[in-house]
Amino acid sequence: MHDTNLPSKGLELKKLCLIAGMMILLISVGIIFPIESSKTYLITELPYTYLTLAISLFLMMFGLMGKHFFKGLLLLFSSALLGFASIYAFYFKDPWNALSAAWLGIPSGIISALIFLVINFFFLKDKNNDKRLKQVITYVIILVTVCILFVYGGDWLFELTQYMERESKH
Repeated sequence: MHDTNLPSKGLELKKLCLIAGMMILLISVGIIFPIESSKTYLITELPYTYLTLAISLFLMMFGLMGKHFFKGLLLLFSSALLGFASIYAFYFKDPWNALSAAWLGIPSGIISALIFLVINFFFLKDKNNDKRLKQVITYVIILVTVCILFVYGGDWLFELTQYMERESKH
């Protein structure tokens, strides 16, 4: 007979991926980003930061979602397309503004999906019949909020620091 108290190989792999994802995230934020950001002024010139953040995201998603990893990827992809389509439909009606809608919509869709996955994991665990309705309503609220922040938000951190500097001088 075998001992059923031993952890399975799938659980060990998920824990290993989760730990590796967290370590890569810490390296990316603590080491790679400061080095790259000291050499550039544009956010598009941070390729190693984005690469390590993407690797970290995928490893942590696999570690947390396990066999539902591809469902999570499908949600990220469809949310990116939905974010692009909604920003294009509601804000940029001109066909020439598709690039602007993609620049704002794809990241807002990905961020919305990630926030939704976290909220769904922690708060929407109930097994009743209206779970899907709660999930859809929650996702739509998150997507609308994130899209509004991306379209109208601008550089809100810069604006906030400028406001605080003006107020401290008075």
